Amino acid sequence: PDMAPNAFVSVVIVKGVDQNELVPSFRIGYAGFSVNREQQLLNVTLTPDRDPASQNYNPRDPISYTLKVLDFQGKPVQAQVSLALVDLSVLSLLDPLQPPLADFFYSERGLSVMTGASLVYSVDRINIKLAEEAKGGGGGAAAEGGEFFVRGNFPDTAYWNATVTTDANGEATISTVLPDNLTTWRMLAKAVTKDTLVGEGTVDVRSTKDLLIRPITPRFMVVGDRLNLGAIVNNNTASPIDAEVSIEGTGITVEGGQLRQTVTVPAGGQVRVDWPVTVLDAPNANLTFSVRGGGLSDASKPPAGLPPEQYLPIYKFSTPETSATAGTVAKDDPARLEVIALPPNLDVTQGEVTVKIDASLAAASTEALKYLEHFEYECTEQTVSRFLPNMLTYRALKELNLAEPELEVKLQEQVNIGLQRLYNQQHADGGWGWWVRDKSDTTVSTYVVFALAKAKQAGFPVDADVLDHGAKFLISRIKPATQLKATWEANQQAYLLYALAEAGQRQTAALTTLYDSKRPLLGNYGKALLALGLSLDRPDDRSRLNTLLSDLASTAKASATGLHWEEGAVDYWNWNTDTRSTAIVLDALARLDPQNQLAPNVVRWLMMARTAERWETTQETAWALMALTDWMKATGELNPDYHWTVKINDQLIGSGTANRDTVKQSITLSQTIASLLRDQGNALAIERSFNAPQSGDGALYYAAYLRTFIPAAEVKSLSRGISISRQYFANDDPCFKPLKPGEQPIPCTPVTSAKVGDVLTVKLSIVAPTDLYYVLVEDPIPAGTEAVDTSLKTTSQRGEDPTVRPVDQPYCFYCGWNWWWFTHTELRDEKVALFATYLPSGTYEYTYQIRTGLAGTYNVIPAHAEQMYFPEVMGRSDGSTFVIEK
Repeated sequence: PDMAPNAFVSVVIVKGVDQNELVPSFRIGYAGFSVNREQQLLNVTLTPDRDPASQNYNPRDPISYTLKVLDFQGKPVQAQVSLALVDLSVLSLLDPLQPPLADFFYSERGLSVMTGASLVYSVDRINIKLAEEAKGGGGGAAAEGGEFFVRGNFPDTAYWNATVTTDANGEATISTVLPDNLTTWRMLAKAVTKDTLVGEGTVDVRSTKDLLIRPITPRFMVVGDRLNLGAIVNNNTASPIDAEVSIEGTGITVEGGQLRQTVTVPAGGQVRVDWPVTVLDAPNANLTFSVRGGGLSDASKPPAGLPPEQYLPIYKFSTPETSATAGTVAKDDPARLEVIALPPNLDVTQGEVTVKIDASLAAASTEALKYLEHFEYECTEQTVSRFLPNMLTYRALKELNLAEPELEVKLQEQVNIGLQRLYNQQHADGGWGWWVRDKSDTTVSTYVVFALAKAKQAGFPVDADVLDHGAKFLISRIKPATQLKATWEANQQAYLLYALAEAGQRQTAALTTLYDSKRPLLGNYGKALLALGLSLDRPDDRSRLNTLLSDLASTAKASATGLHWEEGAVDYWNWNTDTRSTAIVLDALARLDPQNQLAPNVVRWLMMARTAERWETTQETAWALMALTDWMKATGELNPDYHWTVKINDQLIGSGTANRDTVKQSITLSQTIASLLRDQGNALAIERSFNAPQSGDGALYYAAYLRTFIPAAEVKSLSRGISISRQYFANDDPCFKPLKPGEQPIPCTPVTSAKVGDVLTVKLSIVAPTDLYYVLVEDPIPAGTEAVDTSLKTTSQRGEDPTVRPVDQPYCFYCGWNWWWFTHTELRDEKVALFATYLPSGTYEYTYQIRTGLAGTYNVIPAHAEQMYFPEVMGRSDGSTFVIEK
C-alpha cells in the first residue's frame, strides 16, 4: 500500500566484453503497475442534527454537525479537518478550483522527479479570474410563529474552520447559526492525517420557510429610473394563504402610493407582486419587502444590495461638474472673500456648495487619505497609494504625540493587506506591472520598492526576500548614463536610485554619475529625487545637495496662489504632472532644508491645487500627502489658537474655535444649490479672529467646492483627446451571422429597447488620436441588466467573451493579439471597466454582452474614458435611455 497508486519495476542487464563484443553493453526496461489506493483513503461523514431528507431549517436556526472519520477498515482515525458551510448556489457557478483530495495526493504518475513550491498557488492570482461579486441569495425569516424580524444577512459562506481535530473515536462536533439566506447549504469537510491519509465528505441541508418572500430588484439604480420592483411570495404549506405583501423604504416613490397589496397564494405555489416606482435623488434605496398571512410572516432586505445594510446604490444620471477654490487665512491677513457664480444651465434639484475648514495639515489630509483608502480599483500603483501615505501620516502623528490607538489597529490591517497583495503580484523577475498581467515596469516597481522600504522603516514586518528580489530587479534596470537620452529616462533613473537608497541598496557610482553628467537633463522632480537619494548615500556631503536645491529655487514659478514648479514636457511613463513635481520638490525641501523660505508658499500653492478635498490623481494625492506630512513633522504646526466664521451672502453657515484639542478635526459645511443666488455672484467669506487669552497663532486652511449637475436631457458626448461612443445591438441581428464566401458585411442596427431575458451586444467605439498611457474605460450598464460573465457555468454556451479589435488595422498580422493592449477588465454590478497601460493611436471596438432582467425605463450613464494619471485627456459618450419590456 505504501506504493499506491502506482509503481514501476526496472530491470538492468549489463554485459561485459567477450570475443563477440569488444565494448561493454547494457539494456534497461521498465514495467508499471497499479496499486490500489483504498488504504490511503478516509471515510468522512457529516451528520446534521436534523434529517436532511425529511426536515428543513429556518434562517437563524442553530445547527450542529457530527463529524466522523474512519480508515479503510472502519476504524476511527484522529485527523485534521477543514470545514466550510457554503451556499450551494455559489458553488454551482464554477467547477472546483482543485481536484478531489484523493486524486491530488494519489493519482497515477509517470516515472519522473518533480519539484514544486506552494507559493505558485496565489489566492490573488486566482481572484483575477474570479471577479469579486456580491451575488446574494434569497431570504428567510424567523421560525414560524416566532419573533418577526427582517432578514438582511446574506453571506456566501456561513461557517469556516480549518483547525478541527477529531478525537480518539474519530469524532468532532461543530455548531453554528444559519444566516438569513433561503438556500441549500453544503457543508464540505476535507481531512488529512499525519500519515497522509486523505478523504472528504459533504452533506446538504435546506433553509426555508412555510411562507417566504423573495425581493426582485436590480443591483443598483439611477436617478429618474422608472421600473417595476417585484417580489415572489412562496407558500410551502398544504393550504392556500390570503396574504398582505408590502414594500417600505426610502429612495423611491411608488406610483399611486399603493405600498400594500393583497394576494391569494395557492398551496405549494407562488405569486409575483410588482410595484411601479420612480427612483429619487438619494445616495441609496433602503428597502424592506414583507408578507403576512395565515399566521405566518416573512420580511427581507434586497439580497442584491450591498452588505451589511443591503442598500441599493443610486447613481446620478449626469457626471457632476466640480469647481473648486482653496487657500489659507493667516493671522496677519485674517479674511478671505471668494465669489461663487452658478453656471447658466444646471439642475437646481441637485448639487451643493461645500466648505471645509481645517486648522492643520493633519486635518486637511483626512479626506484625501480616505479617498486613497477607498479608491475603487486595485492596480499595483493604487494598492501602494492606498496604504503608503496613511502609514507615513500616522507615523508622523505618533511622533508628535497625536496618534490614536484605534487608528493604529486599522492601519496595521490596511498595511498587511497591501503587503500581501504586493507579495502575490510580484513577477518572477522581481518586478511588478501596473496590473499583474502586465510585464514588469520600472516605474511601477520603483514605487513598490519605495513603499516596502518605508513600511520596513515604520516597523512593519516586510518579507525580506520580496524586497531584495524587487531591489535586484531595479538594479538590473539601471542604465549607463550615456544611454539616458530623454528627460523622462533621467527622471526615472533618479527615482529608481532614490528608492534603492531608501531600501538600503545605495548605488553611489550611479548617483554620482547621474549628477555629474546628466543634471541638466533632469526635470525639476528628477532633481528633487536625486537630491533625496544623494542625502541618503552621503548625508555629510552638502555640496551637491545645495547645488540641486539652488537649481530648484531658480525654476520656481510664482503666482498669486504661491510657488510651484512646471516641467518642460509631460512625463507619461512616470505618471508625472506639475502638481506631483511640486509635491516632490516640497518633500525634498521639508527633509533637506526645512528652513527654506520658499517652502511656506509651496505649501500654500499645493493646498490651493486641491479638487474636491483631494488632488486630481492618486499619484498627485499620494505625493502631496507624503510631502505635507514631512513638512508638518519639520515645522510642528499643530498649536492653533483662534476663532473662525464662514458666511455666504452675509448669512452665517458655521463658526468654531481652533485649538490643540481640535487640531485634527476637519469641519464640513454645506449649502444646497437651491439656496444660492442664480443671477449674481454669491459672496463666500472666511474670517478668523482672536481675543485674549487667545494667541491667534496657527494655520487655517479652507477649500470650497461647487458641485453642479447638467439637466439629464443635456448630457451630451464630450471629446478632450479621446472619443468614445456606445451602441446596443440585438444578438439575433443578421449582421452577426458568419459570412459565406463572396458575401458582404451587413451593417448592424442599433436598438434602444429589448424584452426581458434578451441578450444584447454592447459595442464601445474608442478613438485615440494620439498614443495614450494608463487608460481607463468605464461603461455603465442599464440598471435592469447584468453583464454576461462567460467564465460562470450558469452562462449559456451562446455567450461570447468580451473582445477588442482595432478597426483601422483589419489585416495587420498582429491584430489578433490586440487584446494585449487592454490587460485588465472588470465586470462589476453597475459597469464594465477595462485598462490599458499603453494604447497606440487608432480606432478600437470593444464588445461585450448584457442580459436584460427587469422591466423599466432606465437612464444609462455616459461611457467614459481617460488617462488615469492625466485625466484632463478624456472622452464621454452621450447619455441615453434604454427600455426593457416584459
